[in-house]
Amino acid sequence: MGVMLYIFAALEFIGGVGVVAWSRGAIPEVLGTLLVGFSIITVALARILAELAWSRNLLERQVVWSRKLLEIQMAQSETLFREQDPQVGAQADTPGTYRGYSYLVGENGVVLKLRDGGLRHFSSEEEAIAYVDSITRGA
Repeated sequence: MGVMLYIFAALEFIGGVGVVAWSRGAIPEVLGTLLVGFSIITVALARILAELAWSRNLLERQVVWSRKLLEIQMAQSETLFREQDPQVGAQADTPGTYRGYSYLVGENGVVLKLRDGGLRHFSSEEEAIAYVDSITRGA
């Protein structure tokens, strides 16, 4: 879409300059000037759309990486919890599952992994369990 806008802007600009160059009156000159102005606006719009697409792509990549990082942390925490003595295991984030939902309990609260791959944060384990109960009640 951005490429089409750039092409359209170039054609507008060429048309506007051509109208101004070969005009013999005030109205064609105004129309040519308007075409040149619209071509500048079209280029700006194409640039904004390109920037939005780039930002969205970056945000999607950040979400994927944060999910992967959380899954790795959950797996490492579970391994640490099993391998270490109870004191060290108690200091680490403790993973758990409830009704098929996995969650990670840490000092900053609870992170619940949803079925669609999303994550939801809660301040306590009881809050997360109540949420799972509320969404699985109909199932």
